Amino acid sequence: MCDLSTPHPRASRRPRVRRRSFPILLVASLLALARARVSPDGSPDPLASEGEQLSRLRSSWGSAFDEIRSLGGRNATEEGVDNRHLAARMANVVRVKTPVPVIPAPAREGEAVLPDTDLGDPTKRIWIVTSASLPWMTGTAVNPLLRAAQLTRGRKGEGSVTLMLPWLEKASDRQRVYGNADKFSLPEEQEEDVRRWLRETAGMADAAERLRIRWYAAWLERAENSIYSTGDIIGTIPEEEVDICVLEEPEHLNWYRAPGDSWTSKFKHVIGIVHTNYFFYALEQPAAVLRAPAMKLLCSWMCRSHCHRIIKLSGTLAVFAPEKELVSNVHGVREGFLSAGKDLARALRSHDPRVAPTFGADAESPRVYFIGKMLWSKGIGTLIDLVEFAERNAGLKVAVDMYGGGPDREAAEKRAKEMNIHMTFHGPVDHVKLAETHKIFINPSTSEVLCTTVAEALAMGKFVIIPSHPSNEFFEQFPNCLNYSSEEEFVGE
Repeated sequence: MCDLSTPHPRASRRPRVRRRSFPILLVASLLALARARVSPDGSPDPLASEGEQLSRLRSSWGSAFDEIRSLGGRNATEEGVDNRHLAARMANVVRVKTPVPVIPAPAREGEAVLPDTDLGDPTKRIWIVTSASLPWMTGTAVNPLLRAAQLTRGRKGEGSVTLMLPWLEKASDRQRVYGNADKFSLPEEQEEDVRRWLRETAGMADAAERLRIRWYAAWLERAENSIYSTGDIIGTIPEEEVDICVLEEPEHLNWYRAPGDSWTSKFKHVIGIVHTNYFFYALEQPAAVLRAPAMKLLCSWMCRSHCHRIIKLSGTLAVFAPEKELVSNVHGVREGFLSAGKDLARALRSHDPRVAPTFGADAESPRVYFIGKMLWSKGIGTLIDLVEFAERNAGLKVAVDMYGGGPDREAAEKRAKEMNIHMTFHGPVDHVKLAETHKIFINPSTSEVLCTTVAEALAMGKFVIIPSHPSNEFFEQFPNCLNYSSEEEFVGE
């Protein structure tokens, strides 16, 4: 656990928030930050006037546009500029250079922990707020749920753990995200589904009963396939329960918000866990030369303004607030994946003939698969190209089972057929169900911060083929992880 900033004074509650386009959102964020009077080191600055704050913001934006002019001021998508080539130059464009007074670090064994930051204190009332919910099997739905369930253990008396999940008010939004608009007509029905998954799939029956679940009204932004709040989340949290808050994706949760109470003004300690590399996604979108630095600046503001501490899951993310952040993998995998790996190890040691066709050393054609969102940004196009390269240059015939859903599934399936690549596209599936059917997992994505499916596959004992990339550094310590840095190395693996 880490030290924390001085809590802010309490403020009034916020009105219902409206949906805003990207330009309006950006302007609103500028004005909100100016009103918040946040000093460069991330702490409240009661002496800074709004004019001084706006001057700082103009200075930051000036640096961004100087960089843009040096690149010719071109639209990276329309003019053919390689967006990824700009990433290294853009990563440090909008940064206010200030002295760093302290570098956060996890508490060592036996080291004293400040009382307000102690998640291990069973009397603490902890709120975990996230931007997705089951049955959507995405990382921001699964990992916060498992984290909340784990934190309920040993918590008794006045202590509690509450998980706040988004309730999609429109049936059309539920249809798009969950595939069945009629599956839930009330939040209570979805809550029962979440508890059933914890009890039956995750094997955490006690947590399924003890975990408190609350809902906030939300809507789906279809262009981004992202869920946002339509109202005041903070105002729904009782004043007597505001000890520690964990914001899963703090930048995402605060892009659409009304003015008023901030998380750090309400809670004694706020931890932000950054799941997603939005800067990378911005590089893939039109007008990336403008959008990418703007996205980086906006993410930095949201994390700095609304968190006492920031946890980045890997070093692939940009620096948001050096005096507040640290890099640490705080995710895990559920017991079912670990049990599958142990069962496989026992079967291989005992030469069980049932596992030989799939996992044995003499298996003629080990089954290969990919599981994840069907998005170009998740690397499915790269996977098609890699398989085509292997077949064309090495004579390898690779059949890949593709599991998952997403807006780019049909386009990817069409492209694979046109290139005569043997890929079978299945729908979403619980990853643990593939424990006994496939030997090799390939994930070429470099847009991840820390890929949950890679961790799950490693735990099940599969050979995992992934690119050499900062987001994958944590996985390189495992013997069944195979890294590649070129097409030739991919074929060699």
